[in-house]
Amino acid sequence: MLGTAWGSSYPDKPIKMVLPVSPGSAIDTTARRLGPVLEGPLGQPLVIDNRPGSAGLIATAQLVRSPADGYTLAIVASTHCITPHLYKASFHPVQDVQPVVALTSGPLIFVVHASLPAKDVQQFVLYARSLPEKQSVAMGNPGNGTPLHIAGALMSLKGGFKALHVAYKGIGAFSTDLAGGQVVAGFLPLVAAAPLIKSGQIRALGVSTLKRPAALPDVPTLAESGLPDFEVDGWLALIAPKGTPSAIVQRLNGEFNAALRTPEFERFVADSGGAVIGGTVKDCESLFQRDFAEYGRLIAQAGIKAD
Repeated sequence: MLGTAWGSSYPDKPIKMVLPVSPGSAIDTTARRLGPVLEGPLGQPLVIDNRPGSAGLIATAQLVRSPADGYTLAIVASTHCITPHLYKASFHPVQDVQPVVALTSGPLIFVVHASLPAKDVQQFVLYARSLPEKQSVAMGNPGNGTPLHIAGALMSLKGGFKALHVAYKGIGAFSTDLAGGQVVAGFLPLVAAAPLIKSGQIRALGVSTLKRPAALPDVPTLAESGLPDFEVDGWLALIAPKGTPSAIVQRLNGEFNAALRTPEFERFVADSGGAVIGGTVKDCESLFQRDFAEYGRLIAQAGIKAD
């Protein structure tokens, strides 16, 4: 009876959405696209609260400390399951939050500078293996511990070659140096890679997910390219404080699933090179558990350290 009461009366005031990023980022843009779609069904606005800093730890720590009443939510990226392995966190990314629904998925594109002789993944692996250790292939990323760094580390492990992982302070600086040849390889989100591929400055060799994106149907997945079980996914998900009543969690899961499937939102995601996920609360919980464990093993195996 209590669960039914929670579900029927919720929400009766605005819902705060804490975001671990600044305005204009992928998470922020996604939240602002979903807000107007959900305002009608929920009967209340979603109020955006941007809390960037400390690799997302500030925003998530605020969520964890909030009342478990459904009026403070957060959208996090897959870095949520990576960062606590690298930085001291005041919360556990699986045990101290309530995953609600996985929102979107975004493949990472493995790209090389146009001057590199490799025309496919196996040619790149052979090229990287052929270099002397003191001249290891320079693979850039937008920061240590990001999914793009993790993807690069996983590739060097599975490919059996040494790499110099060069960390930048963001996608912009990394993309500029990759286009200029200061680093010769790395992973980029499709939205950042597309214009550089089109201009001929870089070449796309592989996709980090198990499915090819519609925007690059001729680019094989890395798993297809001789690196078995290679999968690094840049997902976004909705979370609530641990202990949020089940009726509220299920209500939010249903409303967000419906919003994800509206034509306007699906078009927005497709245009950015991603895909809608959706699914049950249990699906989202399993995603968090799997990625936290898998990233932890990879980070330890690759010896990845924080900045």
